[in-house]
Amino acid sequence: MTSRSPRATGRATRHGRRPIRSSLTGPALANPASRVARFEAHARGAVEFLQHAFPDELRGVQIGFQTVPTGRGESGSPMLFSVDRAARSIMLFRMPIQRSRGLHVDDEEHRRYFIEHCVYLAVCEYLGREPWELLPGRFDHF
Repeated sequence: MTSRSPRATGRATRHGRRPIRSSLTGPALANPASRVARFEAHARGAVEFLQHAFPDELRGVQIGFQTVPTGRGESGSPMLFSVDRAARSIMLFRMPIQRSRGLHVDDEEHRRYFIEHCVYLAVCEYLGREPWELLPGRFDHF
């Protein structure tokens, strides 16, 4: 009777164990580091900040996310967001925002800043105000 070592079969790892065949979390759990999850987390943070800062003006306004523009609504930046005052809604478009070019530094922090910037612009357009009117003093240190 011959014993076969795990190394002889080629199926073992360095420590003599079988390789992990599937993810420990399983396929049903979403990847928390995905582009969609990061976009929604950054955008929701900015939305919550503005809703807290302007509870009366933004009460009842639906702010949502879509993958791509649909062509509905009115907006000065139709590729980034859509504002529909009659329906009291703001729709942000994830792919055009994430694929925008022109960041002076292309890193995670500046991409987050751009997502927040788009949220501010959309809310400013909905309210009919300029960004420096919306948050006075917030950008004075620049």
